[in-house]
Amino acid sequence: MTSLSHPMHPLTSLQPIATAFRCLSLSLLLASGTAMAQAPATSSVPLAALQSFVSVYERIRLQYVEAKNDEQLLQLALQGLMLKLDPYSSYLDAEAMTTLQQDTKGEYAGIGVELVPEGNYTRVITPIDDSPAHKAGILPGDWITHVQGQAVKGLDNQALAQLMTGPTGSQVTLQILRKGKELYFDLTRELIVTGSVRGELMQTNVGYIRISHFQDHTSTDLQQQMQTLLDAGAKRWLVDLRNNPGGTLDAAAAVADSFLTQGTIVTTQARQQQANLRFDATPSDPSQALPMVILINNGSASASEIVAGAMKDHQRAQLVGNTSFGKGSVQSIIGLPNGAGIKLTTAYYFTPAGHNIHNKGITPHVQVDEASDNNSSTDAQLSKALMLLNNRTN
Repeated sequence: MTSLSHPMHPLTSLQPIATAFRCLSLSLLLASGTAMAQAPATSSVPLAALQSFVSVYERIRLQYVEAKNDEQLLQLALQGLMLKLDPYSSYLDAEAMTTLQQDTKGEYAGIGVELVPEGNYTRVITPIDDSPAHKAGILPGDWITHVQGQAVKGLDNQALAQLMTGPTGSQVTLQILRKGKELYFDLTRELIVTGSVRGELMQTNVGYIRISHFQDHTSTDLQQQMQTLLDAGAKRWLVDLRNNPGGTLDAAAAVADSFLTQGTIVTTQARQQQANLRFDATPSDPSQALPMVILINNGSASASEIVAGAMKDHQRAQLVGNTSFGKGSVQSIIGLPNGAGIKLTTAYYFTPAGHNIHNKGITPHVQVDEASDNNSSTDAQLSKALMLLNNRTN
């Protein structure tokens, strides 16, 4: 999903933190009610709540049926702290941080599906093009209830990722709820190489461009693909963002800039004003201002919605398909000790017209329902987009 990177200098171990925490625990546990009462009424430190926390911590450390050391308990505390913020914030251990970095670069081992925890289950945002999940027929909007027989209820993103990923060639079984019906999928994990841009010339002069992710190299790949299509005779653009779960904020802004020559692309608003960002278009125009249609659906999320929103607000393109997913928040990736980190929601983003689409999505100009399964040979949304382009001229 959309992210901003904020590296920090890692410490070598959590042990110094654990030692300090143990000292804090002891001092607070020894604190008397009189000492607590002496705290100013306006104090911003909730001492009573903090004392309760360290009491629980010590109780678990000393009496839980299975022994847990300080480092394990601190990891669990961090996971729990992040889990209750929102579906997109999470604690990442060193392995999960590595996986996230690989994903941004476009390569990892797994089944190729983007997920978001919601309630007791986990919802599929979209399967990645040509991935095991995509080839097996997993659809946006499916609810994953079990992985390898284990219920996903209460699991955070990191725990889910660990269940989904594994060695290339290994097997994983998913139990899915789709429109009230339980389905089972046996998948073989593969190396997922997510090249994010491909293109082809349709109907003699329509440059079709499929963007499946927004990665570090997406805008460069896009412009190369655009030039190839222009050389082949493209006179119109059809950009397919369906089932694109997003990616990095910088990549989304760069892609939008490839089709705009002026104006704001996107702004972000954080609690700290100095952290607010604004991305503006530059005068160069690799798209040559050719007529343009964008395809979106409920699997188009985050960075996809930044591009679609900018094109819609600037009246640069017609949008065809279904209302998008509605993820209008920005997650910052912040490094922690031992290569671990957190993915923390730090801002909301706004389209050029000032719309916050979080939990709302972007409504297309032309609403066209898509097939309810993968067996339909007719792509009604694509057909409608091509018809609209054929009716447009420079």
